[in-house]
Order: sequence, then structure tokens, then C-alpha cells
Amino acid sequence: MTIIPQTAALWLATSADDEIMAGRVIGWQTEHAQPLPLVAWTDETGLLHRVGTPVNPVVWLGETHGEAVESAQRETRLAASRSGRP
Repeated sequence: MTIIPQTAALWLATSADDEIMAGRVIGWQTEHAQPLPLVAWTDETGLLHRVGTPVNPVVWLGETHGEAVESAQRETRLAASRSGRP
């Protein structure tokens, strides 16, 4: 597996089961046609939970943890309002 390091701060958020998760992108796996982000997922206290790639193909990026999470929250609320969910 070839990994290209991500040197600039980049955070990624994704949603699964109505829960938003965020982590710092630490590199890119290049063995696929499109590179996959390698993410250091943290819990709410900032402790490392796991390292891996997002399972959900829909992700939001930000320069900070908060920026990525806010983008995900905003877009998931918009999607829910369009579908008629509360």
C-alpha cells in the first residue's frame, strides 16, 4: 500500500446512522483509481479511536475539526428537510 502524506491541516467529517464523525486526514492511499483519504478518527475528547478510510462515500472537508463538522451538520439538516424528515 502506497500512502502520500497529507502535510497541511485537513479534517474530514462523514455521517453514519445519523451520527457525524470527524477526523484528521493524515494521508492518501493511492492504490485505487481515485486516492482514498486515510483518516485518524478521534472521539469527542480528542483521543485516537482508529485509523482508516471513510465507509460512507459522502464526506465534508474543512481546515479545522469544527469546520468539517459544521459543514456535515448543515448539509445533513438540508437533506433531511428536503426529504420531509424532522
